Amino acid sequence: MDEFVHYQALGCATAPLEREVPLIRDGCFYHDLALPLTHTLLPLRSYAYIGSLPSLPFYPFWRPIQDPVAVRVQGAVFFLLWTWLAVRLLRVRTSAVVVASLVFPVFLASFVVDEGPVGVSAIVLLLALLATRRALDAATPGGAVAWAALAGFVLFLGVWVKLVFGWWLPAVALFAVAEAVRRARSASEAARRWRVAIVAGSLSLVLPTLVLLSSVDRAGQTYASTFRFSGVSAEPEAVQAVALRLWGYIVDASLVAPRNIVFPRSRLDLLPALVTLGLLGLGLSRGASRRREVAGWAVLAALTYALVAVSGHSQWPHHFAFPVVFLVLALALALDAVGGRPRLAAAALVLVPWASLGSRLPAATIPPESAREKDQLLAFVRAERLDQTTLQVHSSWGTYYIAQLFGDRERMLVYVRSAPDDRVELERLRGVAAAHGRPVLLISSRRWDRLQTPAVAEALGRPGRSWQFGSWRALEYDATLSLGPSPRP
Repeated sequence: MDEFVHYQALGCATAPLEREVPLIRDGCFYHDLALPLTHTLLPLRSYAYIGSLPSLPFYPFWRPIQDPVAVRVQGAVFFLLWTWLAVRLLRVRTSAVVVASLVFPVFLASFVVDEGPVGVSAIVLLLALLATRRALDAATPGGAVAWAALAGFVLFLGVWVKLVFGWWLPAVALFAVAEAVRRARSASEAARRWRVAIVAGSLSLVLPTLVLLSSVDRAGQTYASTFRFSGVSAEPEAVQAVALRLWGYIVDASLVAPRNIVFPRSRLDLLPALVTLGLLGLGLSRGASRRREVAGWAVLAALTYALVAVSGHSQWPHHFAFPVVFLVLALALALDAVGGRPRLAAAALVLVPWASLGSRLPAATIPPESAREKDQLLAFVRAERLDQTTLQVHSSWGTYYIAQLFGDRERMLVYVRSAPDDRVELERLRGVAAAHGRPVLLISSRRWDRLQTPAVAEALGRPGRSWQFGSWRALEYDATLSLGPSPRP
């Protein structure tokens, strides 16, 4: 569902006939932006607050696989790449990063069930941190400026991926300050030594970000106007409510991917939180250098947690991933600092919740919007070449964004949230389908009386063919026939 929203620009670019479909909210090209002082709309966004950049790294997985499983493969590869970058950043054993990444099952799941997009954002974050450190370690002023400029531009790419990447920017700034002060005798000396590099890094982040945020959509609104969706609240009660929702991922390991699978609760679900407390305690009791590093990453996790809690919309794993990234880095440092036996004991404890989740898998339930039947229906549509011969009208995100990416090059589809109730829109789409000699294929998970409504009967008539997979249905209407009364199921 949401994990395919990030790649809408790719789906639109690879389906030429999408330009002949009426412009509908959240459809192809609806979120395009024109750069300042220009009038040409460009595919810079995939959604209101999600940039189109994730389509580029997804392309190498999408092109050869041509199946929704491509996003799972990408998530696994991104996790491995993140692990490698974390090892380089922390200078620790690979096993320490792997075990730390498994402490909270939701962290790994956030890469594989990537609704964030978490994977590419986490990789961009580590690349920016590594470039920042290289800037501070550069042997020449020119090298420092070049690496700082690269770090700033990489951070801009993170903002382009999704605006909430900004939750990480204060932590990146604190990391840079701490690293600079560690190499100098004081903060003032650090500022003098790397003054030009600081300016270069700041400009390479701020300038392109201002250009992006100043770009306007077809309604004349700037990209910055999408901050209205942030739900930022200064009310203590609202912030507390969000913080408690996020806290659930710390104390409940069953919340692996709550929008995709619901596990029964278990007392073992508290174990990741207890392991975290134990590892942080061990890490903080070690030598001064390790203690400082462990504490530093833990502080960054707490700071980011507070920033995420300010947004009233924060409640899902891809929101929790922002603070937990830094917590995982702190745990990796702590694991690397302890001896072999404590490390093995920690690894054994980390595996217990995973084994518990596996044992509870037969009793787990799947939410309707993530049901397997949805994927079976879309696979049927592709296998029967209905994506090549019909105009698809989807009333659910769960099918629209997947069908937009996978299918015949001649596919035509739209997303109309209120399709079964919007007679005017249906009649307009019927005309488009008739002009292309195609039937209308209405895809929805609504029950029959909410799907075959009077508006549908008046605009499309009776379905010539229908298919049902669980609660998901596909109804085909001949757009060229005269209308008649609708049949009962």
